[in-house]
Amino acid sequence: MNRATTALLTTIAATVAIVAGAFAAPTAPEEPAIPTPDTPVLMIGDSMMRLLGHEMEKTFKKAGIQPAVSFSSLGSGLVRPSVFDWNAKVDELLVAHKPKTVFVAIGTNDRQAIEAEGLGTIRYENAEQWRDVYSKCIGGLMDRLVAGGVTRVIWMLLPDMNDTAIQEHAQLVNEIVKEQAAVDKRVESVTLLNLGTILSRRPGKYSRYIMSPDGRSLAVRDPDGVHLSVDGAKFVAQAILKRYWDK
Repeated sequence: MNRATTALLTTIAATVAIVAGAFAAPTAPEEPAIPTPDTPVLMIGDSMMRLLGHEMEKTFKKAGIQPAVSFSSLGSGLVRPSVFDWNAKVDELLVAHKPKTVFVAIGTNDRQAIEAEGLGTIRYENAEQWRDVYSKCIGGLMDRLVAGGVTRVIWMLLPDMNDTAIQEHAQLVNEIVKEQAAVDKRVESVTLLNLGTILSRRPGKYSRYIMSPDGRSLAVRDPDGVHLSVDGAKFVAQAILKRYWDK
């Protein structure tokens, strides 16, 4: 083989290698992308946040998103501040942790009368007045978080429920949350995360089981038809990481 032929073959081989490299599958990063401007992170809520917050803490820590702290109060909500005052607790948590991103999951337990200052007790059956006052509770908590230095409030819409009455309540709460988040002064700081699209095979209909990415049947809801299972909490935590950080 003469020198010219050798040179030609070398050039062809190099060209083939370049083309092959251009079409090769990209190598996935070993770790998720880690944000810097929106940490620390706080997760707050009622019983819906108990397992989820715990799994989010572990998932975020593994991804290097720190500090990430959760606080949940079982059986609590926004309608009975005499039992648990979420406004006071939020003020305390903001001072203690100074979060820039806050995830909120609340409302599951609020299908009851509201203790309204100056108005007395408003029965849940008094739908129009209850909705009006509860809207102020939701909007007020959003504003409180932003006033406390939070730059990104991610409010979780309640997932679909197995019981008809609880499902109707969850949908009502979600409607109110959407309305309050759409208020002009909040649109740049409050965004919504729809748990229903993550946890249901068909959003709008309760699903206890979904198909995992590896093809397994995954029980994502607790047998009570309301809360998340441990696997469900892990699944949602991973979905949150991928959606907001792992770009």
